[in-house]
Amino acid sequence: MALVCAMTMGLAACGQGDAKGGADGKPQSVSAATGNEATQQKQGLYTEGFNKLIDEHWGVPENFDSYQKLDIPNASTTSSISFPENITTLETAIEKLKEGKALSGGNQSQRTDAAVDKLLPQLEALLAQWKTLDPYYESRAYREDGLAKGKAAHAALMTAYQGAIAGISELDAALSEYQRASNAAKIEALTKSGHPAEASLIDAMQKADHFTTAVIEDNAAEADRLLPEFVAAAAKLRTAEAGLPADDENKSEFGSIAGYVDSMIGSWRDYKQSQSDYERESIVDDYNRAIDRMNDVEMPA
Repeated sequence: MALVCAMTMGLAACGQGDAKGGADGKPQSVSAATGNEATQQKQGLYTEGFNKLIDEHWGVPENFDSYQKLDIPNASTTSSISFPENITTLETAIEKLKEGKALSGGNQSQRTDAAVDKLLPQLEALLAQWKTLDPYYESRAYREDGLAKGKAAHAALMTAYQGAIAGISELDAALSEYQRASNAAKIEALTKSGHPAEASLIDAMQKADHFTTAVIEDNAAEADRLLPEFVAAAAKLRTAEAGLPADDENKSEFGSIAGYVDSMIGSWRDYKQSQSDYERESIVDDYNRAIDRMNDVEMPA
């Protein structure tokens, strides 16, 4: 599951959605793309919940991967079974999604609202399974009943996991669509208001988002198609970073992000030669690191 998810422009997402402009195909205004304050707050809460769900160590995909490796149907009661869960993280994710759902979000939130409506019952079903099975495995009760309860619960737990993973992917797509539309509008607004460096940064990360999506989906043809524009955006970002004054508070972040972007491109070129999944995983890792640094960039008001 190492390539399951990556972060997208201030929110974590695998990037399934497409950026959308206005009715004429041109970028929307920032306000039209992002909505009012309540809409942005809603999307922020959805993002917080989503980030919890795909946490690198405690997220649902990570726990699912660990659970499958236990091979419970064929496991022995003499084994020391460590049941993978993080109830607190999942409860926090559910809480954030519910907080977001309670806010009015306007037209921009229709798709994310629908995704959350479908996802919440799946997450609550998974949470119920975890709360039942964690004490069973933690107390080693499976040694007493020959793993009967664990094996009996296996099918339902797998169904809960699979439903949650599918729902997380749908929310991912909805969040990506919202964020990509927002980013396209911000790039145009920043350019028009005399902030080309910040516009170049968002543009490079937007292209990194699409490129990483192709890598995650193992779509080499699409990644190759996107590569020239991604390379050009990376070069433009380097130029923007070089043009910042030495005392600019964003210079360090620009430099770090540019380094991660260049590393992504280098890893793809290595992958084309080696066909090693390690290189694909490196692309996702570097993209996530770049997003982490994006959170430290001070953007114009």
